[in-house]
Amino acid sequence: MCDQDQEALDTRKLDMVLEGYYPQMERDLLGLLTIPSVKGPAEEGAPFGRPIADALAYALAAADSLGFDTMDVDGHVGVIDLPGETTDQVGLLCHLDVVPADAEEWEYPPFAARIAEGRIYGRGALDDKGPAVAALYGMAALRDCCVPLRKSVRMLLGCDEESGMACMDHYLSLFSPPDCGFSPDGQFPLIVGEKGLLHFQLAAEWPAEDGTAAARLLELQAGTVANVVPSQARAVFAGELLLPEREGISVSYEDGRTAVTAGGKPAHASLPETGDNALARLALALLPVDFAPAGAKSYLSTVARLFEDSRYGKSLGIDARDVHGVLTCAPTILRMDAVSGQLTVDIRFLFDHDCAYYQEIIGRIAAEHGLTLCQWQGQDPMYAGEEHPLARALLKVYRDYTGDISPALVIGGGTYAKKMKNFLAFGPELEGEPNFIHQANESISQKHFLDIAKIYARALYELAK
Repeated sequence: MCDQDQEALDTRKLDMVLEGYYPQMERDLLGLLTIPSVKGPAEEGAPFGRPIADALAYALAAADSLGFDTMDVDGHVGVIDLPGETTDQVGLLCHLDVVPADAEEWEYPPFAARIAEGRIYGRGALDDKGPAVAALYGMAALRDCCVPLRKSVRMLLGCDEESGMACMDHYLSLFSPPDCGFSPDGQFPLIVGEKGLLHFQLAAEWPAEDGTAAARLLELQAGTVANVVPSQARAVFAGELLLPEREGISVSYEDGRTAVTAGGKPAHASLPETGDNALARLALALLPVDFAPAGAKSYLSTVARLFEDSRYGKSLGIDARDVHGVLTCAPTILRMDAVSGQLTVDIRFLFDHDCAYYQEIIGRIAAEHGLTLCQWQGQDPMYAGEEHPLARALLKVYRDYTGDISPALVIGGGTYAKKMKNFLAFGPELEGEPNFIHQANESISQKHFLDIAKIYARALYELAK
């Protein structure tokens, strides 16, 4: 309880409050990390699958225990409110869904929530459960410091950020957006620009019995989600397939079937150079060999040639670079059977074009190669720059706390900041800290976890005072 209001924020007191909260803050994060909140089949009361609904219920219960007013918006978004003197709102845009994790690639199980050598391990530790918990406790500490806030603070816990952001679309169909704010789902010092984002499929169909080759494709599977570079790809053929030796490719023959497996390294699709694309490796490995159906062979050969450059779109003819960075283009999911194929592609493009420009180009490429362009989703790029008032405020908070005067950044990743005006992505990644977002062994140091809570509390005060 507050005995009296303070006229200004005492940052030493704020830090002491957060340090006192830390054991509870860590316990809440560890509990949240044990919930495998990967998108799954919709159920009643769980539009994005039961595990995500469980994560939302857990997070709202943690906020309830801290004394906040909370609301579950149809299983799409959780709401946590800190009232101010007016109804003007500062928003915090976080998410509880995570990308899949292959336990075999992890040093510790991805949903066991382990602490080792000062680091908290688990899928979501950095993206975005750790930052969400840190920001929640930043709200609690700010409240406990009894400083008057002119604006209210509203935290939104989204449940579908990794798979299209339908959660936030649903929220915005019911509520007005906050006036300004940030998403703790990027990098420090601050993200002032986000590249455009495209997800689409290139599909084809063919006759099942076309072709006379000895080996016949039964199935091919690579990748799991559209925004992750795949680390595994596997094709199974009826009959014996003679394949030249190639690095990263293994071949096994059993019970009249040949299995060809490609290994790679996962990465966030906005940073394909940090991974090793198993899908592209498998397609290129199968390029020189013949198999049936002929339509499957033709389709996979087209995929191999169009995405021989599986990072920057050069083989697709769309490579581009400017002062802000480079266009990235990664094939991320491929499904094939005896009669059809569907390839999902992730593109992050620069600021001189929009989605419509690329839709025309990709549509023309698809038509030239007999492919069907479908499942088109796009977000135009967003750029604010360091002189934007919100950017100046957040940069001041970060620089005052850290002493780091590094310039603001432009990224290929897409965050909730694109969904609302006057929002930017702010942390949690710090220069010099390991970054395993969308990769094995995702983790956050205990010191980093506490530091970002202190930074986010200061940022909320700066925006809401």
